[in-house]
Amino acid sequence: MKLKHCIIYIALLLGSIPLSTSAQEKEANVPKKIVVKAFAKKDAILLRWAVTDKYAWKYSNQYGFIVERTTVLRDGKPLTTPEKTILTGAPITPKPPQDWESFIQSNDMAAIAAQAIYGETFQVDNQEENQLLRVFYESEELDRRFGFSLFAIDQDFEVAQYAGLGYVDTDIKENEKYLYNIKSAIPKEQMVVEPSGVFISTKDVEELPKPTDFFGYFYKNAFVLVWEYDQLLPYYTAYNLERSEDGQVFKKINNVPITKLADTPYSGVSYTDSIPQYGKKYWYRIVGINYFNETSPPSEAAELIGFKEIKTEPLFSATTIISENEVALEWTFAKEEQWKLRKFELLRAEKAVGPYKTVIDSIPPDQKKITYGPLSDINYFKLKAYGKDQDYKESPPAMVQPIDSIPPKKPQGLQGLVDTLGIVTIKWAKNAELDLKGYDILRAYRKDQEFTKLNKENLVNESFIDSIDMTSFDKAVYYRLVALDNRYNESVPSDTLTLKKPDRIPPTSPVFKTYKIEEGAVNFSWINSSSDDWAATMVYRKNVTDTLTQSWEKVYETTLDSITSFTDTKTNPGRKYRYTLITVDQSGLESEPTPPIIINIPGQLIKPGIKGLYATVDREQKFIDLTWRFNSEAAVEIQVYRKSIEESFTLYKRLAPENNRWIDQNLIPNTTYRYAFKAVFNDGSVSEWKEIEVKY
Repeated sequence: MKLKHCIIYIALLLGSIPLSTSAQEKEANVPKKIVVKAFAKKDAILLRWAVTDKYAWKYSNQYGFIVERTTVLRDGKPLTTPEKTILTGAPITPKPPQDWESFIQSNDMAAIAAQAIYGETFQVDNQEENQLLRVFYESEELDRRFGFSLFAIDQDFEVAQYAGLGYVDTDIKENEKYLYNIKSAIPKEQMVVEPSGVFISTKDVEELPKPTDFFGYFYKNAFVLVWEYDQLLPYYTAYNLERSEDGQVFKKINNVPITKLADTPYSGVSYTDSIPQYGKKYWYRIVGINYFNETSPPSEAAELIGFKEIKTEPLFSATTIISENEVALEWTFAKEEQWKLRKFELLRAEKAVGPYKTVIDSIPPDQKKITYGPLSDINYFKLKAYGKDQDYKESPPAMVQPIDSIPPKKPQGLQGLVDTLGIVTIKWAKNAELDLKGYDILRAYRKDQEFTKLNKENLVNESFIDSIDMTSFDKAVYYRLVALDNRYNESVPSDTLTLKKPDRIPPTSPVFKTYKIEEGAVNFSWINSSSDDWAATMVYRKNVTDTLTQSWEKVYETTLDSITSFTDTKTNPGRKYRYTLITVDQSGLESEPTPPIIINIPGQLIKPGIKGLYATVDREQKFIDLTWRFNSEAAVEIQVYRKSIEESFTLYKRLAPENNRWIDQNLIPNTTYRYAFKAVFNDGSVSEWKEIEVKY
């Protein structure tokens, strides 16, 4: 069968549909499934199904589906032996091409489905497309056929039946409930498709919901109708739009069902209708269509009137100050638009951006001049021209300011910050004057120096960024602010803002003076930094055996320059420690660390460690089993260290002293590991070091 005559129509109707509808089925190991829906009526059960894979769809067109019905309940009671019936006899497949001939002449969706199933080619481009694009389309042939076929049958249940994806069961009884199973007839050695079923009776009649959130508006000489789509997608795949001239009799105005042709970030859908007659009221409503061609109750009707919009705006031509409290306003309006006017409104605001309030309403459409008062220090006016319907146009704002010789108030809240690169950020509180034009910022490097204006144009925001020379010997910088109004009246300068330059030179280092060890504690003294902005001295300590990357520990800090000594009592016998000193100045800068001193704390002799250390490797279970013997008396823990050939030992695990076995599972194949064990006792002493090497 050749259905080339519908290819062009498909391209026009569905050119924006994403054609790779089965992209989620690209992987071969994704299960192929049947998805089924059912709809109950008083005298029939309607079934509708589809497959989730393009290849399953292709072979299903050849082999078809089996519809099996099992009677499960009768008169509300389960049957002892459920009654199973094959409704279809032979598997259901798409009707032969000749049966589609007359159907596609009257049904656009039938033409699309038939072309997808039987058409020799299924190209949605025209013959002038370039060769590369044509090759791409040919490679996506099955994707397009599958996608267009599913789209078409979703819009029309009769098309679904012709395509072998729908069935109506009328041989039913009111007192029975059925389990319908849809099974694929594709040979299992060729493809396995999971079946699907639904449990339903004639009493499960579902009342279709009324479409909601339907409204319309007039826009650019057309009616735009908008309604919610995604929320009711489980019920409706498409809609019909109906129009009425009297609010009683409605007629469908769309040629094909209205549906979403692509995923969008918006949950609604819209339709634009041309206006049959301007100035006349029309009523619109929508009706939902489900998978089985069943229609919903109509939505609430939206009432719309089309009208000719005003295309030009009024313009102020003159603003004449009559007195301190009164102004005469004049304007112009295009003569060719005059017939559309209903009235003018005069609006006023304290700022150019508004908000504007109506101060004079219902100005006759032929009037072109008006007087207004009283006036504020500054006034912004707009004129709004209303058409004979609800459209309008607004004029640009016009500023009116009476005679003013009063300057703004003194600026307040001036504050700032200087960073280490010399960038100065200054902020202040906004003046409240309505006629404020802006600010001038002034700077000096000494209080008794004349201040210099920095900005070329008036500052309109309440902030300013400056840069200063950090290499000069001045330790501070000074700023003032002046406010100006629209008549260039200047305020009194603000209070002077003094900003200290940040300190970029770190302090000198302190120096160790003496140290001694008494009863396991280390006492030492030092000479403080000579920097005049000294703020604190800090003492840092580190074990000599610690790795180079391990950080120093701060053990003491003083902010009193009279304290120049410290006793460290938190030491362990037999340990060796490094100590260093650092000074911090008032800007938070740190000195270089003092050259460290090394102090040995006398300790006990090293005690005996673990014995009989042995390792077992299990490569199948992927672990190393370590066992040992140990007299745990007076011990507090066993420390396990580990390293590979290229690394140094790190503390890897802490175990209770009574443990004599540990399994390591965090391993890398083909790696040689070295383990070391050390016991720690309650008096702070440690045992001898015990190592073992294991090849994994």
